[in-house]
Amino acid sequence: MSRSFTIENKCEYTIWPASYNYAGSVDTTGFILEKGEKRTVNTTSSWIGHFWGRTLCTTNSTGHLLCLTGDCNSGEIECNGRPVVPPATLAEFNLAYDGGDDYYDVNVINGYNLPLIVTPENRNCKSIKCVVDMNNTCPLDLRQSNSDSTGSDNNPFACRTSCQRNQSRELCCVGLYVEKGVRPEECKRTIYSETFEQACPGAYSYAYDTDISTFRCPYSSNFVITFCPTKPGKSPILKLTIILGVLSAFAMIIIIAVVVKVRANNMKKKDQNRKNIEAVVMLKRFSYAQVKKMTKSFSNVLGKGGFGTVYKGKLPDGSRDVAVKILKESTGNGEEFINEVASMSRTSHVNIVSLLGFCYEGNKKTIVYEFMPNGSLDKFISEKMSTKMDWKTLYNIALGVSRGLDYLHNRCVSRIVHFDIKPQNILIDGGACPKISDFGLAKLCKNNESIMSMLDARGTIGYIAPEVFSKNYGGVSHKSDVYSYGMVVLEMIGAKNIERAQNGGSNNSSMYFPDWIYEDLDKGEIMRFFEDQITEEEDEKIVKKLVIVGLWCIQTNPFDRPPMSHVVEMLEGSTEALQIPPKPLLSLPALTVQETSSFSKPSQDTSHYSEEVQDISQENQDNLSSSYQGQ
Repeated sequence: MSRSFTIENKCEYTIWPASYNYAGSVDTTGFILEKGEKRTVNTTSSWIGHFWGRTLCTTNSTGHLLCLTGDCNSGEIECNGRPVVPPATLAEFNLAYDGGDDYYDVNVINGYNLPLIVTPENRNCKSIKCVVDMNNTCPLDLRQSNSDSTGSDNNPFACRTSCQRNQSRELCCVGLYVEKGVRPEECKRTIYSETFEQACPGAYSYAYDTDISTFRCPYSSNFVITFCPTKPGKSPILKLTIILGVLSAFAMIIIIAVVVKVRANNMKKKDQNRKNIEAVVMLKRFSYAQVKKMTKSFSNVLGKGGFGTVYKGKLPDGSRDVAVKILKESTGNGEEFINEVASMSRTSHVNIVSLLGFCYEGNKKTIVYEFMPNGSLDKFISEKMSTKMDWKTLYNIALGVSRGLDYLHNRCVSRIVHFDIKPQNILIDGGACPKISDFGLAKLCKNNESIMSMLDARGTIGYIAPEVFSKNYGGVSHKSDVYSYGMVVLEMIGAKNIERAQNGGSNNSSMYFPDWIYEDLDKGEIMRFFEDQITEEEDEKIVKKLVIVGLWCIQTNPFDRPPMSHVVEMLEGSTEALQIPPKPLLSLPALTVQETSSFSKPSQDTSHYSEEVQDISQENQDNLSSSYQGQ
């Protein structure tokens, strides 16, 4: 015996329903449902799983399917066992296997993207729905939406949870980024769950509402799932107004398309810009006049870099300080700008700088992101720890950056490889929380793509992985970020300070610094280098852990480096469980310790928000390649 689910699409657009199994099986894991269509899906008689709808799906030139909401990252119409990427509205079921009751609910704990109603065919059982107008219901800062030039939100297509917007402990005790160890009585409702509790009182919007949000029905009932159920009471005048509005919008789209086509014939833009700009539709778009007003006519300069200038400003409503990055008008075709906006728009993590909006008017390209009062990592350490190292704070910074990179590599819709991890691109907020910034050189790829094609070397000397500029050392991948992270960790703890290196026993100031730090670690003498900065046993454990993790990350062979998920585990685990890594094979005899340090002398970057992204020139590539090949 099987169960049937009739899935109806009453939306004014196409949706892509999908399913996920915990137990039992279903005869499809994904399909297309045009406006007005319905389809019956069969499951085993006992089945545990959920259905949801994907929206705004497109297929690229290689046939890879990408949906703006509810994607499952399979790249296909069928999800093939892959879970949903929130935000998405779920219809959840636990069908009885023993002749008992079936359980079902509408789940919006991990966000909302489509209105739906679940109706049992057994009329003695209750229907449950969550049907809201996101314009009136979703809090402004939680909306994912298109933005017009005035900066006002227009037609949000999804509502994120408070945790997805800001991953703090008090907001993330439920849902996707659950904070471990939070007791039920400490798990408070967020503005998101309170809003949806009122808008959808029967829906499952809060983790501890199972008693009032889960419904049951006698065994063997079939169900109907309707997306965008028709709201009662629509008058013929209202329907006519909607039709006329749609026709007007369609006519406007045609006019805009003609204008765009004419302009496109007069402007030669690269295909990558046209593809990536689609990723920023959910962000706030500011006009250049707004940007000028936000920065008080660009009066407060935070710093200057290779691609432009960063100013301090305030959002138009005056609610918060922001950093406003103005790219130089002569910066090529805007590839770095598109990369940065497209990459950052795909992220939402406590250790990633939040992108608040952008401006793109002709040659005027601007990025608006959150202001970091403590500036960059190198400045933070040089100012706060010039006389005494705060090892616990350094450990938390290293752990935060590792979590941010793990998120970029493994938990985004598309894997993001940063390619320019360095102290100047790690910003520190008022609570000493690190945030990865400056995605100008980032590259997006499929999550299962292990090796990436590179047409040019990218990164900053001193942090760039060897395989990035020479194929002799392996393929370029997310492991290149792991190498840069390892160099940053070793630099954080003072391993590049040439005076301390000499006092610690190194007799070769030009030795590639991991060589001598590895030798001291291997001899059990590593603490001699840090003894004047260590006063507690706990500090010693932290230093040893950071040294070991750093050396693992800078292994010459990319395959020997741990992925960032393992780096997080190493940092969170005990020091005693860590193994001493093999000695890195590389050495750079022509590069002195002092020349590669950011902390041992004042940073040459003039900005809290380093914009100096250094592409390796052909001359540097030749010199570095010959040095490595000569070893």
